[in-house]
This record gives sequence, C-alpha cells and structure tokens, in this order.
Amino acid sequence: MDKSILLICETGISAALFVSKILESLREKNLEYDIDYSPVSRVNERLAARDYDYLLLTPQVARYKEELESIVTKENCTSKIVFISNEDFTTMNIERIIAKLN
Repeated sequence: MDKSILLICETGISAALFVSKILESLREKNLEYDIDYSPVSRVNERLAARDYDYLLLTPQVARYKEELESIVTKENCTSKIVFISNEDFTTMNIERIIAKLN
C-alpha cells in the first residue's frame, strides 16, 4: 500500500527540488510513497481534500506546529507530523529524513 507525504514549506520554492530528491531515494529503496508539497498557507485546503500519512515540516515552518496540529485535528486527519532538522534540510540528508517516516 502506498504511503502519502505532504512536504510543507514556507512558500513552496525549494520544495520541488527537495521532493525530487526524496522520490529518487525512495525509488532506490523500492518504497512506494505518493509525495506532494504545499506552502504553509495552503495546508488547510490540502488536508481538507486528503488525509496524508505524514506531514514533513521544513525548518522554516516548524514555528507553525501548533497551528498545523489544530488543522490536522479539525480535518480529522491521522497525519503524523515529522520535523526536518535544519541540518538535514540544508544538506538534503534524505536518508535520515526517510528514516523518520517509520
């Protein structure tokens, strides 16, 4: 069964490259994940439309943790919120990030 990930970032600009790196690593491991990304300003509509298994938060949006938890609760989502450390994000340490998805 496919798992789903929503990468949440500040504006969405850096997310496309990050998503492609994550997908590349997942394919190498023969893991099936559906990945999407969204700026924090559009998370409400994304979660209203779909319940993701994981919400990956970039370091820039960690400050929205409580707001995002509130949205997850409001939308009756079962999403697990996973934080990407500043170091892992800066160095694109995809392996360490993927390890947090279990």
